[in-house]
Amino acid sequence: MSSENLLDVKNLKTSFFTHVGEVKAIRGVDFHLKKGEAIGIVGESGSGKSVTSLSVMRLLLNPGKIIDGQILFNGEDLATKSDKEMQNIRGNEISMIFQDPMTSLNPVYTIGDQIMEAIIKHQKVSKEEARKKAVEMLKIVGIPSPEKRIKQYPHEFSGGMRQRAMIAMALSCEPQLLIADEPTTALDVTIQAQILELMKDLKDRLNTSIILITHDLGVVVDVCSRIIVMYGGLIMEEGSSEEIFYNPKHPYTLGLLKSIPKITEKSDKQRLIPIDGTPPDLLKPPKGCPFAPRCDYAMKICIEQSPEYTQMSPTHRSMCHLLHPDAPSVPEINGNIDKEGQA
Repeated sequence: MSSENLLDVKNLKTSFFTHVGEVKAIRGVDFHLKKGEAIGIVGESGSGKSVTSLSVMRLLLNPGKIIDGQILFNGEDLATKSDKEMQNIRGNEISMIFQDPMTSLNPVYTIGDQIMEAIIKHQKVSKEEARKKAVEMLKIVGIPSPEKRIKQYPHEFSGGMRQRAMIAMALSCEPQLLIADEPTTALDVTIQAQILELMKDLKDRLNTSIILITHDLGVVVDVCSRIIVMYGGLIMEEGSSEEIFYNPKHPYTLGLLKSIPKITEKSDKQRLIPIDGTPPDLLKPPKGCPFAPRCDYAMKICIEQSPEYTQMSPTHRSMCHLLHPDAPSVPEINGNIDKEGQA
């Protein structure tokens, strides 16, 4: 593992062993995260984004199980750690913000008690010192009157305030890695922008590495320097934000980009283009490209054989047969996308 990399995930495979069979949710995922870097993992529901993050945190519930691969964090393989060892890492070195703060916060404990719990457990400080740190964290995430708010319960906070409290809790022990699983889904656009701006500020101020998981490509562009596009339990494409937005090399990435509303002179006359069809059944994963049944450019080989990764640059790779030298040329894939999203 490179000394610059905080996290190195290698050939990760995660399955759920249900009464109807093995659901192969993650089917061999490789990615890395540098210290102080923010990356985004995007894809529609069922693509494997959240299962990847839960595998890294070792928070998979029965019948989920990591069946292969390595999760190297600071050079140590989290996949081989015991539950007790992981309890010392979670909340201390790696923290996670969950999608719905109302179901993640305990309704019978005050916000302050819930933040203080992690501080007392991992930093071995007195209750008074933990309380001061909790007030400081609420102040950092922009909650007004933190001395008063610390005594309140989750139902007394608005949705945006609860998400800020979750971020304060996650950052209270100054973790090296923060995983944010759809942290803005339940929030309105104004609050969403504030939360994303807060995460950018905290990354710069505390040098925290961030994995931002979302189904919305528009959310990651301002926060993340690299984007991973997942589908069917695999990484379809990975690249810098610039490469993914203006030079996409996979039809699925292209489909996600076409479904984003654009504010241009022509946009009022253009309809959004949905991706027809449904995600693959991971009880019986396809032997070829998982996106082939929904792809406008699918060839016979796409159904029969899974493509290898093609490396376009040191940061940009894509899993698509169209990138083979003998494949038909497709302008949208083989050309660049301009700033208005036109090939």
